[in-house]
Amino acid sequence: MKKNLTIIFAVALSFGVFAQQNTWPSALGNVSFATDSTWTISGNGIFQIWSDAVQTDYCSNKTEFHGGDLLRNLSVDCRSNPNLPGDLFSWQAVFDLRNELCPYPWRVPKREDFINLDIALGGTGNNRPYNTENIEFVKSKYITIWNGAFGGDSQADGTLRYQGSWGAYWSQTERLPPLGFTLSFGTDGTVGPQGWTTKSSGLGLRCVRDN
Repeated sequence: MKKNLTIIFAVALSFGVFAQQNTWPSALGNVSFATDSTWTISGNGIFQIWSDAVQTDYCSNKTEFHGGDLLRNLSVDCRSNPNLPGDLFSWQAVFDLRNELCPYPWRVPKREDFINLDIALGGTGNNRPYNTENIEFVKSKYITIWNGAFGGDSQADGTLRYQGSWGAYWSQTERLPPLGFTLSFGTDGTVGPQGWTTKSSGLGLRCVRDN
């Protein structure tokens, strides 16, 4: 029997460790979750707890050298729109700093976490192309329930794009040396729980914790 999809809005103080680590120092400056809130997502036998987006006080397009000479120009970019919470990171920065950006008991999500998230929200776990029937799914599930944002991304040169029409988040899972797996969704109904893009792109990050 399929479980009914539920969402539980929980104040972070209900998770003692999370409350104590709301802000912590890292290589990126002072890092914190964008709010003191967590979201419990359950459905189809899947249970997950997600944080809000990660923010830092490191707000420049300075080149970061994560991964050595072969992975240059991996900039860490803050979002320009304060209504779209969270910062934008390269994949390599997320991977190298994963224990700082998502301190225990939180962790950077894996590809499987995005697949399970989509299934728990009532999707298939597979990528779905542009489809007007998916537009309401994106708005009601990924924006309202998961509290995602159409934060867009940044290119290797720091150029921001797609703000307000596309949301994308990194996993820590590599697809190929130049590519990392992502979760993405758009106002056109595009859904990509198994998406991927170049590691130099700047995408959002949200942390997950195991039950």
